[in-house]
Amino acid sequence: MSEQQLDLFSQAEIPQSTPCPIMGRRVVVAGDFPRGRQNMKSTLLRLGATDVRFDKPQRSTHFLVIGDNPPADTMEYYRLYKHDGYNIRLLYLQDIQSIQDGNYGEYQVPETVVKQLHLDRDQVYWTPASISGHKSERLASPLALDSMSELYGREIFLHPSISAIHPQLCQQIGNLGGYANDAMADDTDSIVVPASLPREILQEVEDYYNASRAQQFNIPFIILEDLLQYIENRK
Repeated sequence: MSEQQLDLFSQAEIPQSTPCPIMGRRVVVAGDFPRGRQNMKSTLLRLGATDVRFDKPQRSTHFLVIGDNPPADTMEYYRLYKHDGYNIRLLYLQDIQSIQDGNYGEYQVPETVVKQLHLDRDQVYWTPASISGHKSERLASPLALDSMSELYGREIFLHPSISAIHPQLCQQIGNLGGYANDAMADDTDSIVVPASLPREILQEVEDYYNASRAQQFNIPFIILEDLLQYIENRK
């Protein structure tokens, strides 16, 4: 993007036909920009942002505006909140230019940030972020099963579709000291899911978590095929 285009940051008029997606929103700015971060902040405030920071994103952040070389911990916090179901929208320099040009439709976000987890492979196979000073421990997922029993005393969600396919699995989990349950609950410690990630299982997990008061999704998955191999190895 040219310097002439970037001058629009201080000259553009905000279109009035529809609400600007930045209006009233919380924004974090990270990385380097051709005209500097302060210029980007001024632009976002002109577009109606109520809170623009150079800090790490939080659950209440609507947009994360990324320039060159954003801090690693900022991106880790973004990944962490995305994993928990908080949809912080990433914007780049070209997106800000597009918003200034009045292209609002694709950038609209709700005024209130709510958790709405939608599980996919990234979440199931998520590696905890390594963030200095982060206070809560996160469990790696999927759970690595080793020679020590990782199931002892654990409440394990085993969807009915899985127990129907493997009718002996509940008993085998019990033999290892675990408790197989066919419904999600507040005390669920792990979730068994086939590597194919069936939507019906993920949907039940999503529905339970999104309806709960939990602020973070921190229940590790166990891949069914790994569990079966683990049980076989212990015979």
